[in-house]
Amino acid sequence: MKLPMFAVGLISAVLMSGCSSQSPAANVDAISASPSAAVSIAYEDMPPVAESDVTIDCSTYADGAKAFVRQESDLVVNEVQYRVATVACGLLGSEVSAEVVESFVADNGAWASNGIVSGPDVPFNTSGPCESDNDVVKCPAFVLSEEGEAVGYIEIMGQDNGLVWTFIAE
Repeated sequence: MKLPMFAVGLISAVLMSGCSSQSPAANVDAISASPSAAVSIAYEDMPPVAESDVTIDCSTYADGAKAFVRQESDLVVNEVQYRVATVACGLLGSEVSAEVVESFVADNGAWASNGIVSGPDVPFNTSGPCESDNDVVKCPAFVLSEEGEAVGYIEIMGQDNGLVWTFIAE
């Protein structure tokens, strides 16, 4: 009885060794980590929003126009941490278009756009640094309209499960 078991074990060992010579063992370093196992970065250590993260289409502004992140600030709404950026289109060395507000969330160490933040249909440009208390972001700005220029600030905040911005004239 022991001889057949020994023969089965010997045959199995020979077959296994034949397989290992045909296909090398997997290299642990070559296996990529799944997104859920990716190294996470603390929110405060995230890099600034890059132009490549922006989703605004600048082709309607001018041929060859690119998106420029003018400034960014952080905001928390319903326990979700957002980074909001004012973004303009333009050509290198030229004037830029009116700005829009785009929001982002951190996703495995990279910025993922949530799209353009809704607001009034008024063209604005920021004129100074934004400030945030983590509930509201305020950026000094001016708007140009048919009535002329108005100076004030834009205010970005959470409302009805989303972000909105408004212009408040001074």
